[in-house]
Amino acid sequence: MKRHFLTAAAALILGIVSVSAKDDAPRGFMPISELQEAREKADGKKLIVLVVKGADDSCPNCAAALENGEKAVGSGVVKVFARAEKMNKEDASAYPAALKERAQQRFTTGAAVTFLVFDPAMEKLIVEATRKELQSNKKLTAEFKKTVQAAKKEYK
Repeated sequence: MKRHFLTAAAALILGIVSVSAKDDAPRGFMPISELQEAREKADGKKLIVLVVKGADDSCPNCAAALENGEKAVGSGVVKVFARAEKMNKEDASAYPAALKERAQQRFTTGAAVTFLVFDPAMEKLIVEATRKELQSNKKLTAEFKKTVQAAKKEYK
């Protein structure tokens, strides 16, 4: 019984973190290499949510944080995905202002997830939430969701 539960849990985690071959981005996310297209898609009306995830895709805490974060941001946003390891090595000079500023701080690698919510022009970082906040802290996840919902209304 225990073995079946673990197998089912592993399958669920792999399903949540399933990625496409295109720049390693999960389904529903644009890869960071298509950031300009994502900004155009936002069209000045949709928030841009950048999820920066470490390379450890077997971490159940990361899977929980990713799922909770996606629920919190909901629909009506443009979702972009990047690997922390790659972001830390990239030259940030070509990024929009707010991302350039945030990228100067290093992203946590390995078993980590960070949600960054930007205004449509990516000139302002509205809110940031990490795995520690999103994985099981219902109060902080609710605050994150409330901030995102308020920002969505502002840019409609």
